[in-house]
Amino acid sequence: MKENLFEIDDTLPLAPPSVASDLIVLNGLDSDSVRITFSGKGYGVLLDQILRLPESVQINVTMNDQNQDFPVTIVIDLSENDIVYNNEEEYSTLTATAFRPTSIEFTIDRNIIRNLPVAVVSSTDIPERYYWPATLGSTVEVKGAESIVNHLDSCYTVQIDPGMDYVRTAIVKPEGVVYISPSFISAELLPPVEVIKPLDR
Repeated sequence: MKENLFEIDDTLPLAPPSVASDLIVLNGLDSDSVRITFSGKGYGVLLDQILRLPESVQINVTMNDQNQDFPVTIVIDLSENDIVYNNEEEYSTLTATAFRPTSIEFTIDRNIIRNLPVAVVSSTDIPERYYWPATLGSTVEVKGAESIVNHLDSCYTVQIDPGMDYVRTAIVKPEGVVYISPSFISAELLPPVEVIKPLDR
């Protein structure tokens, strides 16, 4: 146990890359975990099995050039420095010798804020254009990736039933959007007023 070297495989969760608050990570990682091969003497391997000391894999990204063109695609080779331990002082005998996958790829974009109108979506097969939408609050604040938010012309609600009084309905958050404020609005869909009626005889 003290002299012989052993290898063990451990699967650790992969945390999303950590970036500054004015940036956002796009297109989710291909995997949410990393398979790591550790090598060490038997005593260190035994401690790993008992205490579960390695917790996760965490990638920290420093963007030195904030004036470059965004979005930026980044590929990072995984290393032992990316492993997070729950008690690093007691974990010094094992060495990470292999990672699967060996690298991760993701895209970073700037965060921006825009105010956008909200479209109300009907739960029926009749298109929304045949109803009169009514909302309490017509715009929302949207924060998210510049490459996505700049191309949005509006947000939209989850489907609501036409003809009902005002209902509190959620606003759908597109991928790449950090938050929408407020995230709910009060809305209703009114059928148009009948302008042609049969004549009474």
